[in-house]
Amino acid sequence: MKKAASPILIAGFLVLLVSLTLLYAIIYLLPNVMEEYYNPVFRSSSFTTDWLFYGHPFVLSISLYWFWDRFKTFFNGSLVWRAFEIALAYGTIAMLPVLWLTFSAIDISFIMVGSWLAYGILQAFVAGLVFAKMNP
Repeated sequence: MKKAASPILIAGFLVLLVSLTLLYAIIYLLPNVMEEYYNPVFRSSSFTTDWLFYGHPFVLSISLYWFWDRFKTFFNGSLVWRAFEIALAYGTIAMLPVLWLTFSAIDISFIMVGSWLAYGILQAFVAGLVFAKMNP
């Protein structure tokens, strides 16, 4: 586990940085999508649950590191290509089914769901770059 700590923490911090950057970029670039968050189905911001947003990149990094360490031999090619493959695998296996269910159950737009999928794939790509570099 000691060998895993550095890549997990580095990936977690980088994914957090990318997440915060994307959050503000989406507010600026797609204000109509951000308006959907005022829907009562979403919880309003509170200090009791905001920490979950900041903890998510580290939970994601732990999960993706386990996946990477277990299946890295299946990913071939350059560092960038291997990171892209793990990101695509994560998006297809983990995110797509959950987002399908979310879209069917909550009154949100397809654009919002699509942005979540792209957001998650980008997060996994960033973590995949770290893992492919530090644990080839």
